[in-house]
Amino acid sequence: MENASNWSEPKVTPTTCRLNDIAEFETDTVATFGVFDGIHIGHQTVIDTLLKRATQHQLISVLIGFYPHPLAFLAPERCPPLLTPLSKRVETLQQLGIDRIIMLRFDDQIAAMAPEDFVEHVLLKKCRARHVVVGYACQFGKDRAGNAQKLVDLANVYPFEVTIVPPTAIDGTPVHSTRIREALTQGDLRCSSQLLGRYYSLIGNVIPGDGRGKQIGFPTANIDTHDQVCPPNGVYAIRAKLEGRWLDGVLNIGVRPTFNDTTLQVESHFFDFDETIYGKSVEIFLIEKIRSERKFPNPEALIQQIQRDINTAMKILDETHRVPENVR
Repeated sequence: MENASNWSEPKVTPTTCRLNDIAEFETDTVATFGVFDGIHIGHQTVIDTLLKRATQHQLISVLIGFYPHPLAFLAPERCPPLLTPLSKRVETLQQLGIDRIIMLRFDDQIAAMAPEDFVEHVLLKKCRARHVVVGYACQFGKDRAGNAQKLVDLANVYPFEVTIVPPTAIDGTPVHSTRIREALTQGDLRCSSQLLGRYYSLIGNVIPGDGRGKQIGFPTANIDTHDQVCPPNGVYAIRAKLEGRWLDGVLNIGVRPTFNDTTLQVESHFFDFDETIYGKSVEIFLIEKIRSERKFPNPEALIQQIQRDINTAMKILDETHRVPENVR
């Protein structure tokens, strides 16, 4: 990341920077900006265009990402749940080959900026942008007064050029983060994967549970997913990334009705794995849903079903050879 921290290593826990933390660039750039939650195939098309323009003009590519989501600052009650936490967002953007990534904290200073001020002070003065690439639906500036056409108008006043990237459509409908959230909440993993260009993943630290899984012979790791979008309650075949290792397993999302629990939990059982990993970060890729959550008459019936779930997951994962985190 430019100036605020060194983002050459994806494993570094990223932080945001404020506008005053960004030193002025020493060379001209091609820039894009936005929230980029999900970094879906529409975002990837914008980034591909950014990289092509940078190569064409022999300039470095810069992405300015707003974090947290502007609504988290302006209207928290209307802020949508996250698709990609900050760390995953930066890691995925790095994989796409952008030269400089600035995760700019959305605060009162940014929120109060008129579109003209954002262009002049952020894009032109700080980043020395000579070309700006944005998606067709971009919005920026105070009260979202800026849009793609506003950028075109400002390019007639200030010394920069603009490329507006048209929508990327799947099944005749533009790809956007809201559509992915809807697919996930409906349990349509096939659709969400298609729109994202990769399997959807949940990321969080492993937290202590009540040990019930271990008591019935299937130890689980409970994951704190914070405010990420979760699919419907049920059992899923998963691949997990833990400290650079890949693990296969099953994930249960639900309240464990067989035991009359009421607290939603996200807990994973990894195959052939017996380590204490409390406090460690794990990324869970949702490969396929196995079944919905349901209440069993007794723990013995649940145990039998869990074994069937594991057998089903093993078959699914044996047939799935794609690397879950690929974005291309």
